Amino acid sequence: MQQLLPLKPDPVVTHGDFSLDNVLIGGGEVVGCIDVGRVGIGDRYQDIAILWNSLGEFGSSLQERLFEQYGIADPERGKLQFHLMLDELF
Repeated sequence: MQQLLPLKPDPVVTHGDFSLDNVLIGGGEVVGCIDVGRVGIGDRYQDIAILWNSLGEFGSSLQERLFEQYGIADPERGKLQFHLMLDELF
């Protein structure tokens, strides 16, 4: 974990567990989210990594579309890996 620690933090308000299980969709749009017990200030990749991992169940094209829609041309793979490993501790 120490070796993967992201060197450049990007603090934002994060959900903390932003998986598909915690997203409410209505009419083809996100209308809310539940389970906000881990909400707080954190690196944006905390939520991106968890959602990216959830989308992997449906294929890599959805994972890549997440980055496109979010405006991330070159995802930080080290941050993805770090936050996925960190999430395993919860």
